Amino acid sequence: MRYRVYYAREPTFLDDPVDVERIDHTHAFVREVEARTPDDAYAQMQGENWSPNGEARPLIERLGIHHTSMSVGDLLRDASGTYWQCLAFGWREIKPEQAPEAACAESAPPT
Repeated sequence: MRYRVYYAREPTFLDDPVDVERIDHTHAFVREVEARTPDDAYAQMQGENWSPNGEARPLIERLGIHHTSMSVGDLLRDASGTYWQCLAFGWREIKPEQAPEAACAESAPPT
Protein backbone atom coordinates (compact mmCIF):
# COMPACT_ATOMS: atom_id res chain seq x y z
CA MET A 1 0.00 0.00 0.00
CA ARG A 2 1.14 3.52 -0.72
CA TYR A 3 1.22 5.98 2.18
CA ARG A 4 1.64 9.74 2.07
CA VAL A 5 3.85 10.87 4.95
CA TYR A 6 3.21 14.13 6.83
CA TYR A 7 5.48 15.47 9.55
CA ALA A 8 4.27 17.84 12.26
CA ARG A 9 5.64 21.33 11.81
CA GLU A 10 5.91 21.75 15.60
CA PRO A 11 6.01 18.28 17.13
CA THR A 12 4.63 18.04 20.66
CA PHE A 13 5.42 14.37 21.28
CA LEU A 14 1.96 14.06 22.84
CA ASP A 15 -0.86 11.76 21.77
CA ASP A 16 -3.27 14.68 21.30
CA PRO A 17 -5.68 14.16 18.38
CA VAL A 18 -4.71 15.85 15.13
CA ASP A 19 -7.21 18.18 13.46
CA VAL A 20 -6.89 17.04 9.84
CA GLU A 21 -8.99 20.03 8.80
CA ARG A 22 -5.90 22.12 9.57
CA ILE A 23 -3.29 19.67 8.26
CA ASP A 24 -1.88 22.18 5.78
CA HIS A 25 -1.05 24.46 8.75
CA THR A 26 0.12 21.85 11.24
CA HIS A 27 1.92 19.30 9.03
CA ALA A 28 4.10 19.19 5.93
CA PHE A 29 3.89 16.52 3.22
CA VAL A 30 7.29 14.82 3.17
CA ARG A 31 7.06 11.94 0.68
CA GLU A 32 5.25 8.77 -0.31
CA VAL A 33 6.35 5.29 0.72
CA GLU A 34 5.29 1.81 -0.30
CA ALA A 35 4.67 -0.23 2.86
CA ARG A 36 2.66 -3.21 4.09
CA THR A 37 1.47 -1.51 7.30
CA PRO A 38 1.77 1.79 9.15
CA ASP A 39 4.48 0.16 11.30
CA ASP A 40 6.43 -0.72 8.15
CA ALA A 41 6.07 2.87 6.87
CA TYR A 42 7.24 4.14 10.27
CA ALA A 43 10.38 1.97 10.07
CA GLN A 44 11.10 3.25 6.56
CA MET A 45 10.75 6.84 7.76
CA GLN A 46 13.44 6.60 10.44
CA GLY A 47 16.33 8.86 9.50
CA GLU A 48 18.90 6.07 9.46
CA ASN A 49 16.82 4.31 6.79
CA TRP A 50 15.74 7.04 4.38
CA SER A 51 18.50 9.57 5.03
CA PRO A 52 21.52 7.71 6.39
CA ASN A 53 23.97 10.36 5.16
CA GLY A 54 21.79 13.44 5.60
CA GLU A 55 20.25 13.29 2.11
CA ALA A 56 16.91 14.57 3.46
CA ARG A 57 18.37 17.65 5.14
CA PRO A 58 17.63 20.05 2.22
CA LEU A 59 14.04 18.77 2.00
CA ILE A 60 13.51 19.04 5.76
CA GLU A 61 14.85 22.60 5.77
CA ARG A 62 12.77 23.61 2.72
CA LEU A 63 9.60 22.27 4.39
CA GLY A 64 10.34 24.16 7.60
CA ILE A 65 10.21 21.07 9.77
CA HIS A 66 12.75 20.03 12.35
CA HIS A 67 12.96 16.24 12.40
CA THR A 68 14.05 13.58 9.95
CA SER A 69 12.65 10.51 11.71
CA MET A 70 8.91 9.91 11.95
CA SER A 71 7.66 10.42 15.50
CA VAL A 72 4.62 11.04 17.71
CA GLY A 73 2.12 13.41 16.08
CA ASP A 74 3.22 12.71 12.51
CA LEU A 75 0.71 11.28 10.04
CA LEU A 76 0.33 8.72 7.29
CA ARG A 77 -2.49 8.83 4.74
CA ASP A 78 -3.43 5.67 2.87
CA ALA A 79 -5.09 5.31 -0.53
CA SER A 80 -8.58 5.22 1.02
CA GLY A 81 -8.03 8.66 2.55
CA THR A 82 -7.68 7.30 6.07
CA TYR A 83 -5.10 9.08 8.20
CA TRP A 84 -2.97 7.22 10.74
CA GLN A 85 -1.60 9.39 13.55
CA CYS A 86 1.60 8.14 15.13
CA LEU A 87 1.15 7.75 18.89
CA ALA A 88 3.66 6.94 21.63
CA PHE A 89 2.37 3.36 21.35
CA GLY A 90 0.54 2.46 18.15
CA TRP A 91 -1.64 4.48 15.81
CA ARG A 92 -4.87 6.51 15.90
CA GLU A 93 -7.06 5.90 12.85
CA ILE A 94 -8.82 8.95 11.42
CA LYS A 95 -11.35 7.76 8.83
CA PRO A 96 -12.07 9.72 5.62
CA GLU A 97 -15.50 10.83 6.89
CA GLN A 98 -13.70 12.53 9.79
CA ALA A 99 -11.31 14.28 7.39
CA PRO A 100 -12.85 17.01 5.21
CA GLU A 101 -11.95 16.82 1.53
CA ALA A 102 -10.21 20.19 1.74
CA ALA A 103 -7.62 18.62 4.00
CA CYS A 104 -6.80 16.06 1.31
CA ALA A 105 -6.23 18.52 -1.51
CA GLU A 106 -2.70 19.60 -0.70
CA SER A 107 -0.05 19.18 -3.32
CA ALA A 108 3.30 17.51 -2.96
CA PRO A 109 6.41 19.66 -2.86
CA PRO A 110 9.02 19.00 -5.51
CA THR A 111 11.64 16.43 -4.57
